[in-house]
Amino acid sequence: MSAMHEVLACDFCRKAGLAAVYKPDGSTRGLTVYLCQHCGLVQSAPRIARTVERHDAAVSGGADWGNVRYGKSFRTEIALEAVARQSDMTTALKLLDVGSNRGSFAKAFLSAAPNAHITAVEPDERFAQSCADLHRTDLIQARIEATALPDGHFDIVHSCHTIEHLAAPFAALKDHARVLKPGGLLVLDAPNIALIGGRDILEEWFIDKHLFHFSATTLGRMIQAAGFEILREPDPADPVNLLFVARKTGAIPFAVTADPMEVGIAQALIQRYQATRLANLAALRHAATTIRALAPRRVALWGAGRLFDLLVREGGFDPRTLSLLIDAHLLKHMDERHGVRLAAPEALADIDAVIVMSRMFADEIAREVKMRVPGAEIILYTDLLESAKARKAA
Repeated sequence: MSAMHEVLACDFCRKAGLAAVYKPDGSTRGLTVYLCQHCGLVQSAPRIARTVERHDAAVSGGADWGNVRYGKSFRTEIALEAVARQSDMTTALKLLDVGSNRGSFAKAFLSAAPNAHITAVEPDERFAQSCADLHRTDLIQARIEATALPDGHFDIVHSCHTIEHLAAPFAALKDHARVLKPGGLLVLDAPNIALIGGRDILEEWFIDKHLFHFSATTLGRMIQAAGFEILREPDPADPVNLLFVARKTGAIPFAVTADPMEVGIAQALIQRYQATRLANLAALRHAATTIRALAPRRVALWGAGRLFDLLVREGGFDPRTLSLLIDAHLLKHMDERHGVRLAAPEALADIDAVIVMSRMFADEIAREVKMRVPGAEIILYTDLLESAKARKAA
């Protein structure tokens, strides 16, 4: 957006210099993305009024994506490794699991720490019961902001892809410090805004469910300002996630200084994202043509999520021409996508070509395809998109 205007105050630095920089595609909440001109934190407004209302799952490529809620399980192993590296897992650890979801981390942690106890906080009644019957676990079915917890009670706070949903994440971080014992451990995982700088970005990243959009710099500064010492920085090679490991120091919170470099980086990143995404969306019809040209060979497409949704809606691809539509994860939560039944990887047989519509798991999927149908041609999403853009430019 060319017009800049100030609204609200930044959740982190409390300055009023928020500039409107982007309108998310397909937002059902009317959100606008703002950039703090003081500290560089990217945030969406208006803040969402949380109610007990639950929306249906939307596996779309637009801003309305959400409520499938299976992604946290992908982060269980790395979070557990981070906890184990900094803690004695044989002791009677007390852990607060913020946004416990389907209980993937809770179950793994209890298995690895036989004397530990978990307090699981999860507001969504559809998934909270996943922790209700776990041994050594207390379930609090509420939002973390509405949960009264005792001072200095926990050894560890674990929060995975939750902080970006909160209306006041800085206050939540300070409260995490409050409930931790002196020297207590924070393991915090969040989406990485760096993903939008990729050449293959297609989906709307600024979704309705996420109110804050962190970089390693902005989230790191917020963690430190809340009274923590960072022990482990996010992996710079991971554009998807920001995993921080930090220890409570009890330090007095400090004033947030201006960071004009971060402001400039965020501004340029969002501008590049808009241009790149528009170019990629425009190339989708050529991508659909490429897939149709594979006929009469038997073609499977693996990955029925957000990229697939845009291939159908924006690219005009007819998924009924596929021999198989595979998605091992979505199959656990729904039967079909765009009128085509989902299949498990085990259904792969007598397939001549497999389109891999996944970014994060492309290599893993390609390996499984080679194992199941060694002679099949494998076409990765990134290659399909680059080829489509070249054809459009020709």
